[in-house]
Amino acid sequence: QVKEVKFKLLIHNIDRSVSVSVIIQMGISTEPEIDTFFRYLLKAKFANTQSEGKRFDDDYHREMFKNDINNILQLKHNPSEVKKFLENTFTYYTQLYTKIWKSYSNYGNGFDHVFFNKLNEMDGQFLLILSSCKLNDAEEDEKIEKISYELDRFFALHQLQNAYESNVFNQTLYKISSEIRDGTLDNIRGTFDKYLLEQLSKQRNSEAKEPIQYAFFRNTGINLNMRFKRYFFARIEKFIAENTNLNMKHPFENLVTKTGPKNGFHIEHILSRNEENLKLFNEDEDTFEQERNRLGGILLLKGKDNISSGNESYLQKLKSYNNTLYWNETLREDFYKSKLDIRNFKNKYSLDEMIPLSTKFGPDELESRQRLLFKMIKIIWN
Repeated sequence: QVKEVKFKLLIHNIDRSVSVSVIIQMGISTEPEIDTFFRYLLKAKFANTQSEGKRFDDDYHREMFKNDINNILQLKHNPSEVKKFLENTFTYYTQLYTKIWKSYSNYGNGFDHVFFNKLNEMDGQFLLILSSCKLNDAEEDEKIEKISYELDRFFALHQLQNAYESNVFNQTLYKISSEIRDGTLDNIRGTFDKYLLEQLSKQRNSEAKEPIQYAFFRNTGINLNMRFKRYFFARIEKFIAENTNLNMKHPFENLVTKTGPKNGFHIEHILSRNEENLKLFNEDEDTFEQERNRLGGILLLKGKDNISSGNESYLQKLKSYNNTLYWNETLREDFYKSKLDIRNFKNKYSLDEMIPLSTKFGPDELESRQRLLFKMIKIIWN
């Protein structure tokens, strides 16, 4: 559905406003939405740092006509250029913004990673995509796909290596924006990786040479927030389903966002807190808590399944994992029986650690699951 929108750009310090009709898609048809769009566009094209971007948070109309920006846009006291701007620049970028917004709003609208970023509240993708796309960009779709993928990867690899700091991350997005602005596809991955390695090195006080390293990932789990844990296991679930010709058992979004006691998804510890399991870790409470919370030691279960597994022994828990998520079922013998697609999946990606654990689950098994997840991470976020 399209809608003709009368947009009035209020120009500070000139005698009249300029009104022009533009055809844009539904989704950016109200004044607040247009304000949000304009702020993203101005930050994308004129802000190299987060502090520079803040100038557009309030009265962006005034900022557009200050000398530094007006020297580029040439809009002040220039109604003909304003009309040209609205008919060309405004029209193109609102249509681009709307295309992003459609995938942002609903899963399956063409750019899956745009939706994934929405689930992680990574709205910086609007800034980065608008920055990278020049007027009437022939590579527009490729840039939407590439940047949304790279941002998802950038965020995930920060989280999974305990390197995520919100303020630093948001400041870095502006640096990336300034380097990919009106650029080509070729330099996008390199720019993201440069800042990823920089942050990993800073966090670890040693030079990071690879975007993902097992030493940085080994203990990951306990420090992650619950929503990202759900997102992570949703991505693992999707990866297994797609590579074994299986359908997802639950909508992807539900795995991340549903948290209710009955139909929500919750974190399940494979290792219950009991004396039997504590002995596996030499009765060291701190070590036990750290280890049982590693990603290799937790699962995602639907409300009632999580409650029913309770504080049982591992062998009892294993029964409750039947007919839950595929990642949970990889612990069970029957997941592998007479299933060629699963065998091919294992062989294709050399997932040697993907085996049933039918008798016990202790430190060695937990380490094996962590290493298996590491292999999957390197494929999903390659």
